[in-house]
Amino acid sequence: MTMIKSIAFDLDDTLVDTSGLLVPMASQRACEAMIAAGVCISLEECMRIREELAANLSHTEIFTKIANQYGTNQPGKAVHDALEMFYNPEVPPVLPLLAGATENLLHLKEQYNLYLVTMGSYEAQVRKIQALGVEKFFKRIYILNGFIGEKKESAFQDILAREGHSPEELISIGNRLSSEIRDGKRVGARTCYFAHGEHIGEQPVFPEDHPDFTITQHKDLITVCGL
Repeated sequence: MTMIKSIAFDLDDTLVDTSGLLVPMASQRACEAMIAAGVCISLEECMRIREELAANLSHTEIFTKIANQYGTNQPGKAVHDALEMFYNPEVPPVLPLLAGATENLLHLKEQYNLYLVTMGSYEAQVRKIQALGVEKFFKRIYILNGFIGEKKESAFQDILAREGHSPEELISIGNRLSSEIRDGKRVGARTCYFAHGEHIGEQPVFPEDHPDFTITQHKDLITVCGL
């Protein structure tokens, strides 16, 4: 087995419990925005549907589906406003890392090049990173915008180019089969699926959606992935 030299960590539901700490209020604010834009649905029903669909659909798809199903004379505004509210959550000044994450980052930083590769609203992701205090662990931080078609594959390629690695010397760790796992596989990296948060249950779509390793908690990361 080729020796891993660099590790690319996802942020949401990989280092921080976004689903538990931030999503409930973000979901409520998004649904309130849809209702304000004329979508004929109760707050409770909107939040329930969003949660049910979150594993396998993007939030653009989810909010579009809700707007189309329940009706509004301004569907574009309803979806736009819901996305704005969902992806720009209220972030407290201090956020805790998931159990075991600090210990892993401290240990792994001594032996590997650590990178943070996250997607979302730039301002919201910066607020999360600052609230977690994790900047010191990473050689470089990438914040990508999925709304303009950016994918983590580009960040992984940049890491490989910067480090002069062969693809299998990089491992991508994250909670989305359709992102950290798929994009990691597409550049030839190894991948570790962190099964945590509301995207548990996401179904593989492409052959690349099958990870090399799977963990459910940080205490297993080093042993399972051979780090």
